[in-house]
Amino acid sequence: MTILNTPWWPEPPDRYPGRLPEKADVLVIGGGIAGTSVLLHLEQRRIDAVLVERGHLASGASGRNAGFLLAGVAASYAVAVRTYGREKARQVWEITNENHHRMVEAARGQEVGYRRLGSATLASSDEERQQLIESEQLLREDGFKAGWDGRRLVHPRDGEVNPSLMVASLARQANEGAIREGVEVTELRARRNDVEVRSGENTCVAGVVVLATNAYTSLLVPTVKIQPTRAQMLAAEPPNGTVSDMPTYSHFGYRYWRQLSTGEFLIGGWRDTSTESELTAAAEPTDDIQHHIDGALPGLGVTTRVTHRWAGIMGFTESGLPLAGPLHGMPNVYICAGFNGHGMGFAFMTAKQVAESI
Repeated sequence: MTILNTPWWPEPPDRYPGRLPEKADVLVIGGGIAGTSVLLHLEQRRIDAVLVERGHLASGASGRNAGFLLAGVAASYAVAVRTYGREKARQVWEITNENHHRMVEAARGQEVGYRRLGSATLASSDEERQQLIESEQLLREDGFKAGWDGRRLVHPRDGEVNPSLMVASLARQANEGAIREGVEVTELRARRNDVEVRSGENTCVAGVVVLATNAYTSLLVPTVKIQPTRAQMLAAEPPNGTVSDMPTYSHFGYRYWRQLSTGEFLIGGWRDTSTESELTAAAEPTDDIQHHIDGALPGLGVTTRVTHRWAGIMGFTESGLPLAGPLHGMPNVYICAGFNGHGMGFAFMTAKQVAESI
C-alpha cells in the first residue's frame, strides 16, 4: 500500500506571507476554521487583530476532515442527554444548528462546496440501534427534526462543505496584513498587562492572545488538557452511480463517509481498532488503519481506485465540548480550541463567544 498523506481538499489558493508583528492589540494563533472565525468576529467589532499560522491556512484538521456540518456532538442525542443533562444537550444542538447557518452565511456567497442534503447515523449494532431510536424520540420532543427509517437516524437539516474553501472564504474578508502565514509561535509569556510571544528570534507584545490551536494547544501550553488524536481518511474515484445519498456516521461516530457531488467517495475513521496508536500529534496515515478503511469499501459499493490517503489531528477535551474564553492561570490569554472532531460544527459560534468575551 502506498501512503501519500495528501488530503482530497486542495490548499486554499490565497497566500498571506508575513512575519510576527512587534505589537498587536490581539494576536490570534492558528489559521484553521477557529482562528479565521475569531479574526472575522474581532474585526466586525472593530478590534485590531493579527492572525499568525505556522504553515498555510487550513493546513491542520480544518483542511483534513470530511467537511460534515452536523448538529450536536459525536455521541447520539440520547447519550448527550445522559452525559450533560437534557437542557445542556438541547443547548448544544441549538448552538451547532446556529453555527451551521451563521458560518455558511459568513462565506458571503463564495464557493465553499456547500450542500444541505441532511446526514444519517447508521446503526452498526443493536446497542447503537436502541440509542438512535431513543435519540429520535428525544430530539422530536425537544423540537428538532429527525426521522428513524428502520436502519438509520436521518437529520434533515445537516449539511456538508469543502472545509478548505470555507476557511479561505473567511480569510479573504480579513483586513490587509491581518493574516500572516509561516509564523511558528514557540513560546508565550503571560504578564499582568500583556503577553510576550516569541517566534524564533522575533518577539511580539500583544494585549491579548487567542489560542486557536486546537489539537496542538497542549504542545504550546502543556497545562491545557486537549488530547491530540489522529483521524485517517481516504478518497476513491467515483463508483458507478450513487452509493451514499448523504453524509453518514456509524459505529458510535468511529466510521464516517460521504459521496461528493462530483461522485468521489470519501471515507474515514476506524481509530477504535488501534486506540493507543492514534493518541498522537503525528499527522501521518498508517498501514493498519488504512487497511481497515480499505476493507470497508466493497461493502459500501465502492470498488474504484483509491486516489488519496491522509491523516489529520483532532483535539479532544475531557468534557467532549470546546474550550472557550479566558485561560485559567494565564492573564490576557484566551482559548478557542478542543472541538472533538467537530470543528466545522462548533468553531464559528465558539469563536463568536470568545470574541465577545474579549
